[in-house]
Amino acid sequence: MQKSSLVLAIQTALLSTSLLAAQRVGDEPKVLLKEIHFTGELGVPLNELQEYTEYLSGHRMERSKILEGAPSAVAEGLRHRGYLKSQVTPQLHSLKRSVNLKDAEVVLELIVKAGKQYRVKDMSFAGLSTELPQADLRQAFNIQRGDIADGEEIGVGIANLRTLFQRKGKIFTSYRT
Repeated sequence: MQKSSLVLAIQTALLSTSLLAAQRVGDEPKVLLKEIHFTGELGVPLNELQEYTEYLSGHRMERSKILEGAPSAVAEGLRHRGYLKSQVTPQLHSLKRSVNLKDAEVVLELIVKAGKQYRVKDMSFAGLSTELPQADLRQAFNIQRGDIADGEEIGVGIANLRTLFQRKGKIFTSYRT
């Protein structure tokens, strides 16, 4: 009885060690991402969301990379479309059970909650805004009243303002509301 308990303990320790090794970064087994499905409140047409993730389909990669990369790409795409508070939740589903880890195939389901699409109502400038004409400040942004609040375009506008103020030797900070 003691001998079988010792063998069982050794087998459990070896299994634990092999599981820990597989969980280390870079040692994670790769899976083949066969399909990507979108569910939920998409906010934009399905084909647009698919464009943000098409680079993942048909490739072997670690599960953690899939679970990190796909939601990030879709959320960034939605942010570009004015969905500044979107949420994207990934779920991986095995397509088939395989004995060999190299044959593992998965389907990625992305559950999207786009939320409200934001548009530009107005832009205001404070603080050092007296250092430059209002027209120059507004021109730094390629955004007009009523436009979709594109997170990327807002970032470019802020960078443009930073450059304008640095040329005048001023320190620039921005606040978004």
